[in-house]
Amino acid sequence: MGGLVAKLAFVPPAPSYSADLKDLIWITTKRGQRIPAIYIPFDGASFTILFSHANAEDLGHIVPHLKALSHVLQVNVLGYEYTGYGRSTGSPSEKDCYYDIAAAYAYLLQERNALPRDIILFGRSLGSGPTCELASRAEVGGVILQSAFTSCVRVAYDVPRTPPLLDAFCNLDKVGKIDAAVLVVHGTHDDVVPTSHGKQLFRACRRPHRPLWVRGAGHNDIEVSHSKEYYMHLQEFVWSLDPRWRLKPGSVFTL
Repeated sequence: MGGLVAKLAFVPPAPSYSADLKDLIWITTKRGQRIPAIYIPFDGASFTILFSHANAEDLGHIVPHLKALSHVLQVNVLGYEYTGYGRSTGSPSEKDCYYDIAAAYAYLLQERNALPRDIILFGRSLGSGPTCELASRAEVGGVILQSAFTSCVRVAYDVPRTPPLLDAFCNLDKVGKIDAAVLVVHGTHDDVVPTSHGKQLFRACRRPHRPLWVRGAGHNDIEVSHSKEYYMHLQEFVWSLDPRWRLKPGSVFTL
């Protein structure tokens, strides 16, 4: 049943980019799948964001957002593809998502010499699933959950708990195991994943950062229609992770 729920959760769009897209990196997961990724460096960055995208999008759709995050937050950014999405091999599954983010994390450690404490996991919508899974098991410097859900079944049914075998991406069961600071961002008018999901995740965090409840925002328009509030709050969070960080909240908001 859980596998069926997970399969229904995936809606990969037609690939929006070609396999020879400039700057594509190819990573092989421990399940043998080849997934593309894009690494955006920022000179002198202290942190690296590992970005897990939403459902009905792929790596090609999110490149402008990754570049904006890198520029505004002054961080390196690695965006990766899920198995079965974009130009990746295989078919998507919950388990493959977990192997995908683990492979991207290993790439940062081994190929980019990143330290675990300097990696910030960022999961948007579906991406909150692999983000919570990895953050609950591995050392990271911080976590950002945007438009995140408590679990797949609980998006459709308002129930407090579900058996893991009958559900998928059970974020509420994992977020309390994350040692790093967690920032929750959610639109108050989200009609895909109600704001209540973000609030439940926030209450379950061990180290919650001041959340951002974006008034009037839906599921997919936070960074577009509320960009200034959004990016300034992200700046505040990144800066809070290291008091020595030279970026001051709100000081370099430019796009």
